[in-house]
Amino acid sequence: MTTQPGRPRTRATVLLAAAATAALTLSACGGSSAGQGSGSVTTITLGSPGIPPVISGLLPYIAQKQGFYRKYGVNVVIRNFQTGTDATRAVATGQLDAAIMPPALLMELAAKHVPVMGIQGQEVPDWAVVSTDPAVTSCSQLKGQGVSVDAVGGIRYVALASMLKSCGLTVAQIKPLVFPGNNAPQGMIAGQIKVGVLHLNELIDVQQRLGSKVHVVMRMSQTSPQTMYEMYGVLKPNLEKKRPAFVKMIAAQIAALKWLANPANLDKAAQLGTVVGDPEAVMKQALQQYLRMGFWTLNGSGMPATNVNNMIHVQIAVGNLTSSSAPAYAQIVDQSVYADALKQVAG
Repeated sequence: MTTQPGRPRTRATVLLAAAATAALTLSACGGSSAGQGSGSVTTITLGSPGIPPVISGLLPYIAQKQGFYRKYGVNVVIRNFQTGTDATRAVATGQLDAAIMPPALLMELAAKHVPVMGIQGQEVPDWAVVSTDPAVTSCSQLKGQGVSVDAVGGIRYVALASMLKSCGLTVAQIKPLVFPGNNAPQGMIAGQIKVGVLHLNELIDVQQRLGSKVHVVMRMSQTSPQTMYEMYGVLKPNLEKKRPAFVKMIAAQIAALKWLANPANLDKAAQLGTVVGDPEAVMKQALQQYLRMGFWTLNGSGMPATNVNNMIHVQIAVGNLTSSSAPAYAQIVDQSVYADALKQVAG
């Protein structure tokens, strides 16, 4: 796809290009979750949310495009799903080896005795409730309003439920509008929706397009501190079966994170970041903010007990879990995979 010389690329243009790029990347990977790739290299199929991927899918995309998976001896096939909820369900039913999972859904599955485990995570959510309606600038003013989410029960929906608690509201008191993946910022720019749950990079893009009309109502990092954003989840039997390959996958992602955090790689990272559907200039600004806020955990697995347990308590508070069925930290987190992966990177 080409654009006219001197004409700025809109988010819609970039989204089309990003979707095509993601599709080409997937078709170029090949492989399956059945077991082995070429030679003795094991294949891991990884579900990533969004078509094109949302920001949480950028790390594995970089690990793949920059050759880190290949370097550490694992064939990771990335499969994009409309939402993280869809990818998580595909793992639960045995269609995938792993997925970037909404922690709340991982916890719900564990509460239903699905043996799902987190092996790497992100502990700093970037979610923000954003409004272009001058009459909606505070949490309490969301009552009765339509608010875009990815899916009822999806990660943006769960994040919204958590943020609404800060002013005593529940999701039953708003009107969820389903705009999966990257459709929410598009809808806001086009005027189809006035209030939505957005990623930081999506917020920056909307702000650059609409200017002073955009108001940040609240951020999850402020209303629900020390919680969780995402977890790389696997089924325990599959983890036991393919553990060396999962260790290699996490080692590659640790190396990719080190590469991403190096200021010398910012321009290249921003270029790769356009896979999420934002122009390079937006991604360059967003990546700098993401790194400052600690969005990607650089010195740990990204699954600290305090954050995971806080997330469990929040899910109980909003009614997604019961105290009697809620999983314990040890039931849903395996720190040993990251520990062994770190040895490979350091060695």
